[in-house]
Amino acid sequence: MDPALVHAAVAAAAGIIRTAGPRGDDGGMAPVQAPPRSLLAPLTIRGRGRSVTFPVAALLAPMDGITDPAFRGLVLDLGDAGGAVTEFLRLSSAPIGGSAIRRELGLRRPPVPVGIQFMTPGVDHLAVSVQNASQEGADWIDLNFGCPAKRVFNRCAGSALLADPGKVEAIVAEAVSATDLPVSAKVRAGIDDDAHLEEVLDAAASGGAAMVTLHARLRRDSYAAPARWEWIARAAEFLRARHPSVVLLGNGGIDSAGDARRMAAETGCDGVMVGRAAFADPFIFRRLRGGPPAGPAEAAGFALRYMDAVLAPGALRGGAGKVKQFVRYTSAGGFFEGREEERVALLRSPGTESIRTFFSGCLEAPAPDAPSPLVDGTESPEGRLP
Repeated sequence: MDPALVHAAVAAAAGIIRTAGPRGDDGGMAPVQAPPRSLLAPLTIRGRGRSVTFPVAALLAPMDGITDPAFRGLVLDLGDAGGAVTEFLRLSSAPIGGSAIRRELGLRRPPVPVGIQFMTPGVDHLAVSVQNASQEGADWIDLNFGCPAKRVFNRCAGSALLADPGKVEAIVAEAVSATDLPVSAKVRAGIDDDAHLEEVLDAAASGGAAMVTLHARLRRDSYAAPARWEWIARAAEFLRARHPSVVLLGNGGIDSAGDARRMAAETGCDGVMVGRAAFADPFIFRRLRGGPPAGPAEAAGFALRYMDAVLAPGALRGGAGKVKQFVRYTSAGGFFEGREEERVALLRSPGTESIRTFFSGCLEAPAPDAPSPLVDGTESPEGRLP
C-alpha cells in the first residue's frame, strides 16, 4: 500500500486529519492551506500499536545539561505543559540498559507523557535500547538528529546525520520496527544550509516517524541567531502534502507565550516545543494557557524545590553548578528586574547558601495583582533569557 495512504488512515484514526490537496502542474501535491491549530487542544500521535495524547500541544524541549529529571519533573508538576522529552541517551558500543533509562525518565507523572530520547550514529544496539525503554515505561521514543555539539558531530551523530537522509530513514525505521510506541525525530533545518530540509523530513516520515520536531536553525547557527520560522512553514506545507499524518512541532525562537501562539499561527505547525524560555520561566506553559505570571513567592518556591532536588544526597554531580546556571538565566518572579547587580553577586558567591537565603527571603513577597499581559496574545519582556 502507498505509505502516504497508510499515514492518512492513521491520521484519521488519531483525529489528526490533514487533507492532501489536488495535484499541482508539476505532478506534485499542491500546497494545502490549513487553519491554524489551537495549542490548547489535545494532540495525539500514534505508533504501530499504542498512541500518546498530549493534553496541550506545547511540550518541554530536551536540553542537555538542563532538563534533567529534577527540573523536568518540577515543570511537569506545575500541571500546564503537555509533555516532555528527556535529555539524550547516547548509544555507542552497547544497548542502553533499563537502569539508565529509569534514571533518565525519573518519577512518572501521569497523565503527562514523557518520551525518552536516543542519539545514535547508526542502527547498532538501537532495537534493544528501544525495547528496554518500552519496558521501563517511556511513553514514546524520540531520536536526536539535531544536536550541534562538535563532539557529537565529529562522531557522526546528532546533526551530522542531516547529511545522510538515507541513514536517518534507516534509524527511524529500526526504532519503529522494535516497538509499538510512537517514534518521533528531532531535526534541524540543515548543517550549513537548508537545501536538504525536505529530504530529511521525507526520510524521517518514510521511516515511520509519527512526529517531527523542527528546530528552525542550522547546525552552524548559534542559539543567538534568529530562528527562521519560514522553515517551519515550509516543513508544514511539505508534510501536509506528502505525509499528512505526521505531526509537526516547531522549535526555536520562542521567548514568551505570545511567541508560541505566533509560531503556530504563522507557520501552520501542529504544536510547539519550548526550550530555553522554559528554563528562564518554568511558568511559561501556564501563561500559554492564559494564566498569570508567577509572582516572586511562587517563583522562589520553585527555585528552592529545584535546589533541594539537585543538591540532595545521591543527586547527580554538579548540583551547585546547576543552581548557579538557574540563577544566571531565571526571569520568573522578576527577582532581578532593575537589580542585575544582585544576580551577579549571587553568581560570584561561594557555594549556594547565599542563593538559598535570597530565594527564602522572597517567599513572603506578594503575588502580582494584574492579570497576565499575554492573555490577549501580546508580547512581554518576561520569559526572555538575559
